[in-house]
Amino acid sequence: MSERYDDFDRMVMRHKGYIRKLCWWYAGGDEHVCTELVQAVLEQLWVYREKLREGASEWQEKAWVKYHCRSVFSHRRRKKRHETVSLEGCEVAEPTNNLRETLLDMADDLTKHEMEVLRLILDGYRPAEIAERMGVKAHSISQLRTRMIEKMRSTYERKHNIATI
Repeated sequence: MSERYDDFDRMVMRHKGYIRKLCWWYAGGDEHVCTELVQAVLEQLWVYREKLREGASEWQEKAWVKYHCRSVFSHRRRKKRHETVSLEGCEVAEPTNNLRETLLDMADDLTKHEMEVLRLILDGYRPAEIAERMGVKAHSISQLRTRMIEKMRSTYERKHNIATI
């Protein structure tokens, strides 16, 4: 058992710079957030240490580390989703009620079904959770979300007299 702990320590020491760089990038240079992320990543790596194959090569270890870093980052992103909603590259960071009103105002052309999906998205549900709740495939929800964004964008452009190129 002690061998596995030593292997884990060696692996963390070998990839500590990479972990720090990924966390620094995600934190946007905020030292406090970066430190929290590094701690969360190390905790997750520790919890899943048994899943790493014994005798894994260095690039396999690096891929495993990257996977768990992304997992921590996406978990944090989901937690912040109620504060910020991303619409294909347009970050909208307003108070939740104003954001909700703005998005619902842009949803004039959406069907009843699409409105239901939009409300679930605004409540912080992921496509897989929405699909399970509605009894459809997650891929269908992702496609529907893409169409909804296009409809909402065209509604916004129409309301604000923006010419599309």
